[in-house]
Amino acid sequence: MINFYLPASGQVIPSSQLRIKTGFEPTDDPGLLASNGIYIITEAPADPYDPGLFTSTIIYTIVGIDAIASWTATPKPLPVAIANGSQEVKTQAAAEISVIESVTGLPNDILTVVSGQELIDRPVRFQTVLESLAIVTDGLNSNLLAIESATTVDEINNIVNKPTGVINIGRGQFGGPYDLNASNYVSFNSVSMTQSETELYAPITSSTVPYQGVPPDDFNSSGPIFVVGDYLIQIRETATSMVIAEFEVPLSLDGSNADIAFDNGSIIV
Repeated sequence: MINFYLPASGQVIPSSQLRIKTGFEPTDDPGLLASNGIYIITEAPADPYDPGLFTSTIIYTIVGIDAIASWTATPKPLPVAIANGSQEVKTQAAAEISVIESVTGLPNDILTVVSGQELIDRPVRFQTVLESLAIVTDGLNSNLLAIESATTVDEINNIVNKPTGVINIGRGQFGGPYDLNASNYVSFNSVSMTQSETELYAPITSSTVPYQGVPPDDFNSSGPIFVVGDYLIQIRETATSMVIAEFEVPLSLDGSNADIAFDNGSIIV
């Protein structure tokens, strides 16, 4: 169903009600409708704002004969956002733990029992799972501490809803397999963080590659940042070193980099 926007009154009218409300037919010439203050609404994108952190409102911008729909938002009071953000990261961590339990086939009650054993007596198969769970709980604790000390809702959103997007990246074209090729963001989606607030980091050599912002050279190292067999890289928030995503950088001797998609901390290849 087509909807129409009347900026004079702020009304949004479905096509089935247009004649009743205005006397015009939805099949009338769009130019005629626009000249009478009636504009066809373009479909709004999905609301990008977290309802626990922001109060969002749809707005319409008149462009020619169309009303272009988009979203704007106001941050919720900081104490409310801290409480909601804390609950969201707890829920995310619980989901991660459920996945680990599902993959290993070890229910929570068994893991609770083995966690009470002395490390020297604990079978390796259980210790490996417990270490995976500890990574999740340690990450949750770090997130909770950061949220509790946040001074803006944007800071909280950066933690709860990490940026998503696609990066075009590779290694080995000029400096050999241990050097990063000129790499760039294909897309970067966040309502609270910009591309320029990010960096690349290679943990194996503690090497940081700053954002340059000149596509296709958003990122370009001046020397080797990897070692043989370890090509892990992280996308991080520059100000806090928070890891947005991490993945292995593919070899690309001719510069035909791969597009790597990242989604709120996970990697989609």
